[in-house]
Amino acid sequence: MGELISYLPKFSQQKILVVGDIIADEFIEGEPERLSREAPVLILNHNNRSILPGGGTNAANNVAALDGQVYLAGVIGNDSLGVQLKDYLAEQSIKTDGLIVDDTRPTSVKTRILAGGGQTVKQQVVRVDKLKKSDIDSEIEDKLLDYIEQVLPQMDAIILSDYGNGVLTPRVKQEVIRLGNEADKIIAVDSRYELMSFENITIATPNKEETEKALGIKLDSKEKIDEAGRRLLEEMEADAILITLGGDGMAIFDRNGLKKHISAVNYTEIFDVTGAGDTVIGTLVLALASEADLVSAMRLANHAAGIVIRKTGVATTSCQELEKYLTE
Repeated sequence: MGELISYLPKFSQQKILVVGDIIADEFIEGEPERLSREAPVLILNHNNRSILPGGGTNAANNVAALDGQVYLAGVIGNDSLGVQLKDYLAEQSIKTDGLIVDDTRPTSVKTRILAGGGQTVKQQVVRVDKLKKSDIDSEIEDKLLDYIEQVLPQMDAIILSDYGNGVLTPRVKQEVIRLGNEADKIIAVDSRYELMSFENITIATPNKEETEKALGIKLDSKEKIDEAGRRLLEEMEADAILITLGGDGMAIFDRNGLKKHISAVNYTEIFDVTGAGDTVIGTLVLALASEADLVSAMRLANHAAGIVIRKTGVATTSCQELEKYLTE
């Protein structure tokens, strides 16, 4: 583990540009009071409301929690939610100059209503999404690309975090990848719905379901996983592919014939997998930017994910926590 730990002090020197869908995760907590007379539903006595980063914003938050220097580029609405989210990100030392305000669309938000007594774990009752999924218009694309072109020379790596909310339009994808390749930057992709539309990149980190959907095959054996890795490398023109397999661990592949499977850590102690994919790509990219080899970067990402799945909600980990965990 000593070799893995040796990369952690270098994380703070890495500048990472995160481009993607900006989503606010809103949590409204209440204590059950009684059943409503209007319908068979609980009436909750409101206790607390919080706004946390979700979507591509959570990928940025994970990099920042691991001491990376984060530059975030995306789109928010001209509303109080956008302001609150921007304030939160600034508190985490994330550079928010690349958040373009679009008057025509609200800040994307996923609102979770949680219920529970004072001494109990809060349970999610319902989630309400307010997401505009149409592509951003050309004027907003121009502003976004101007910012990216301006900061890119200083960056060590780019994360493209695609949650299908219209920020990573075909033009934005192509331009960012082109600019990144011309400047010889690490380009990492996490795409929920359009994995195969990202080509000529450094690495992608799809999960099992995303891989199955992209290729139209079931990953029900090691042979099928190997086939998927090979096909993704070829069809995406990627240097490497990391497939996350939940309780079955991770598998990484590269163009030079690397093919490595590792087991999951802490999966028997799983509490909540929400946002674990953002932890994986954040840790992986920081490790690669710190000159770790692919397998070492995957192992670090695996251990970081093993920490966050033991926490509730959209969680992060830190270099200190990761080092302590690796030492133990």
